[in-house]
Amino acid sequence: MCRLLLVISCLAAIILSTAAYDTTTCDKLQEIFSLKENQLTKHQCPKSIGKRANTIYLLYDVNPPEGFNLRRDVYIRLAVFIRQLARRKPFQNVRLVLPPWRRLFHWKSSHLPQYSLPWSQFFDVESMRRYAPVLDFSEFLDDISKFGLLETPYIQVQNVFKLFHFQDMFEQGVFHEKFQIISECRKEEHLHDFLLQQPMLWEKNFTCLRYQGSVNLLGDLLRQQLNHAAMQTNDVKVFAILNAEVVLHDQWGDREFWRARRSMRFAEPLVKIAEEYRMRELNSNKALERVQRPPIWEEERPFRAAVGGNYLAVHIRRGDFARGRQNTTPTLKSAATQIRARMELLNLTTVYIATDASGMELTNLKAYLQRVRMRRFTPESLAQKALILDGGQAIIDQLICAHARHFIGTFESTFTYRIYEEREILGFLRKTTFNTLCKNASRGNCEYNSIWPIVY
Repeated sequence: MCRLLLVISCLAAIILSTAAYDTTTCDKLQEIFSLKENQLTKHQCPKSIGKRANTIYLLYDVNPPEGFNLRRDVYIRLAVFIRQLARRKPFQNVRLVLPPWRRLFHWKSSHLPQYSLPWSQFFDVESMRRYAPVLDFSEFLDDISKFGLLETPYIQVQNVFKLFHFQDMFEQGVFHEKFQIISECRKEEHLHDFLLQQPMLWEKNFTCLRYQGSVNLLGDLLRQQLNHAAMQTNDVKVFAILNAEVVLHDQWGDREFWRARRSMRFAEPLVKIAEEYRMRELNSNKALERVQRPPIWEEERPFRAAVGGNYLAVHIRRGDFARGRQNTTPTLKSAATQIRARMELLNLTTVYIATDASGMELTNLKAYLQRVRMRRFTPESLAQKALILDGGQAIIDQLICAHARHFIGTFESTFTYRIYEEREILGFLRKTTFNTLCKNASRGNCEYNSIWPIVY
């Protein structure tokens, strides 16, 4: 009888100790994260972390020369993917980590600190998180530290995947979704990737892949990695994707695309500055514009009654477009002629210009638009400039253009595309939104941007 009681008590102790280990201890995690050999932490995990079994963090980055607005589109591809992936085993606790913003090509203010910027500088991350499980980079560092990491900033990335296109995308005339490991790949050749410059990350494996297909193909890649390294109950994995722009949309333009896009509301300080500017310089506000803007994006509904402010907004892309896309990009004189004609048609007297034109080009444009009330946003002080930075100034431009009575954009410009999307969400008629500046003022042989209506 005593032996039986002894056996029962031992079994009970084993069960209790196992349960406690699965939900509250972090010993196994030290093997994953610490760079110090044979050091195990005795700290206990917070309860909220202990219940999150099989946590996976997916970091990503985009080709360094790519601009601000294409990066926003890459985010949508991954957000839709992560939202769907989180519904499948063993990815229920997957998190998408937003990459810090590096200094981009169009951010010309060299005197401003525009390096390693969080997404919250430009966007309402809480709004984005209501669509998909995303973390700003600083939130990721805080989140992962709760698993019992002894010494920051060392976080081991299990595998970094550098993506490349296949040389022949249409094998025998057919596009197949596939990925293939590149055997000859030296990590040292790719250290310019911004994510690899984060000092707190330490990559365990670096793999080059040729990748062809939609973002959902990443699910097969991640599942393959998890099968190679069988996860225990409380294991944590960190993966990183470089050149994420290589992956294609899986559901471009459908309901999920637009849900992700609608969740990308701008940071409140930028929205407030744009509203104050429209009121002060353009005599316009949300009440007069009659746009759709409920407190949260989930409350938005099909709507086509927006009027907009009493001004024309035009995005005139210059810079590399003027040099490399001369067949479709108008001269300043041609653009001015088209602007004047549209203002006469709409009986408007004010035009708002969003452009990356140089100071000399702006002077010439004003000369072509004599007797036209031309407006362009510039920060009202050095303090405001330091607050919003170059990326924030571009967003304010987009907000002001999005609220105009009528909008004209530049052919194949991602900046223009983002304004189209914003106006679709606000509820403007398509004929007031999907307009394109032509190469020639006569509008002969004009190439127009595509029209893709919002889907609810």
